[in-house]
Amino acid sequence: MTAGYLFFSGGACALLLLAATKVAIHHYRYTAGRWLLAMLLGIICYLLWPTLPQLSGFPALLLNLPITLVPAAFWVFTHLLCREEESFPTWGWIPIGITLIIGIVAHHAPLPLTAELQSPLFTLSQLLKLGLISLGLLTLQRQFNSDLVEERRRLRTILLIAVGAYMLVVIAAESLFAYRPVPSSVPLLHALLASLLALIASLWLFALSPSALGESLPKPKACAAKKEGVQPAPPPPSLDHQQQGQLQKLQEHMQNGGYRHTGLTIRELAEQLDIREHILRVLINRHLGYRNFNEYLNQFRIDEASTRLATPEQAHLPVLTIALDIGYRSLSPFNAAFKRRHNQTPTEYRRERLPA
Repeated sequence: MTAGYLFFSGGACALLLLAATKVAIHHYRYTAGRWLLAMLLGIICYLLWPTLPQLSGFPALLLNLPITLVPAAFWVFTHLLCREEESFPTWGWIPIGITLIIGIVAHHAPLPLTAELQSPLFTLSQLLKLGLISLGLLTLQRQFNSDLVEERRRLRTILLIAVGAYMLVVIAAESLFAYRPVPSSVPLLHALLASLLALIASLWLFALSPSALGESLPKPKACAAKKEGVQPAPPPPSLDHQQQGQLQKLQEHMQNGGYRHTGLTIRELAEQLDIREHILRVLINRHLGYRNFNEYLNQFRIDEASTRLATPEQAHLPVLTIALDIGYRSLSPFNAAFKRRHNQTPTEYRRERLPA
């Protein structure tokens, strides 16, 4: 390794270790924080790998395992960060498990692999990693405009552009130079890019916005927060006269059925109310306590659906009709939102309250 690579990769590792220490101290209690820590440690191991003597056996496996886990940790972290109302899907552990197994077998098989077998295993491992990273990037992009937490929107942008792009470039370079000579400039450029991203991340975490990560991570439920010793959220700032009027206008509009508009976005709602979008975001997030615009809409939609499903005069209406009436595009998101509120499907809810 050249002196330039050692300098830049060493600087990147030091900065990432500093960031990982902060995450471990302040955010380890959160599941998302632990997955972020796993991702940071995996990147550190990846940068250290070329600087170490040739490893084999268990030491090599021990160092390579966090590296193999990075794409999976990225996807799980982005899901917990952006979809805090939903647990990580059970099916998601299947591609994660397959990726880990294939990655370990490709690099640490107990018996030497032939070239005919090692090459397709390596290619499959790279494709699986790309798939997990792509799922993470897709998670960051989905419902971006519905996110009401400003700091988290910035974090999503940083992760989407910087971290995701970095991982894609690294895996593409690994695949490109797996079986051909690596130009001497490539490792140096990689270390330079890693150190630059680590510097930006450290500046953001420690100087520009030290509370941003804490505000972005999903908050535990009330009982869990008390058990874990998490401080309750501070009371919302007081409203001036204009803001009070805007908040009242918003609530009246929604109580009069404004939520029934199919596919309603926060931008459309701001136009309907003649309120600037960023002001509307602040009102719903800081003063009403909602971190996602769709969850704010679901409050009104599920309230109406619950009433209609328990009304004998509307027992003849299909569940789909009610879902479409209150603003959902299809039955699937309605069922998911309803089940989060009542722990049962709309059909089960109706059957319980309107027995035959």
